Amino acid sequence: MGQYYKVFNKTKKEYLSPHTFGNGMKLMEFTSDGRGMLQGLSLLLANGNGRGGGDHPSESEIIGRWSGDNITIDGDYADDTLWDKERGWKDISKDVYRVLLQDSWIGKEMEERLKKDGDRFLYGEELELMQELFPTAIHEGNLRQKFDFVEK
Repeated sequence: MGQYYKVFNKTKKEYLSPHTFGNGMKLMEFTSDGRGMLQGLSLLLANGNGRGGGDHPSESEIIGRWSGDNITIDGDYADDTLWDKERGWKDISKDVYRVLLQDSWIGKEMEERLKKDGDRFLYGEELELMQELFPTAIHEGNLRQKFDFVEK
């Protein structure tokens, strides 16, 4: 099975879960993929967004929310793990992913993927969020899968 990880903010008692972003929960699963949760973590840690080219277009309070805070990537087998203490902590993964997808390139890339694959690779909270944000793209992708209209 292996050890599973989450990113915890000890200062604000919040955390990110890799599964919400479509990543695996093992350390090398979500750290090898430069997308998803690592992009979300970058938004949370960003200090100075909106002052230059290449910044995220959103003015959401999510961006920079964790800048300067005490952050850890904690495994469920770790000594004195936060996994045992996360009750009462807030999972902000969906909020962060929602802001991340406001970027035109990232949002468009997700929409195109959903138009091709539908929801067959989505699970749990990621599935719920994509159904909320991209219902038409998922419907189109599901029809492509069902009727074999997928470009080869």
